[in-house]
Amino acid sequence: MEIDRVRYYPMRQIVADANALIAPFKLKFNIDSELIRLFGAYEIIVPKPIIGELEKLAVTNIYARGALKLAKSRTIKSTRSAGDDAVLELAKKLKCFVMTNDKELITRARKKNLKVIRVKEGGKLAPDEGWMLD
Repeated sequence: MEIDRVRYYPMRQIVADANALIAPFKLKFNIDSELIRLFGAYEIIVPKPIIGELEKLAVTNIYARGALKLAKSRTIKSTRSAGDDAVLELAKKLKCFVMTNDKELITRARKKNLKVIRVKEGGKLAPDEGWMLD
């Protein structure tokens, strides 16, 4: 008789920028389901400056309101930097993934040898080019 084995998934940390947090509301997909599909166990980390950015956007953007609520329900960490620099600072410090669709941020993350998760067509999350999930 064969024994069922459960695959062990290490906890993956993912630093999210504002557009990654807005995407599930704009494209109508479940970010948690997608991250579970990719990683199993995960933790979304939001740089504190991104909370401020979402608060400003939430005044006029309904998707940003949902993203702000989502961001506040996750781990929030302070940084010395602001905006995209805060995302890169945390990802480098924690040696973790960056979740974004911002082309400039993707380019900067690649230069720092950080792994990027992007939102693809139909609201699917996928690894950026150049690396595979291990």
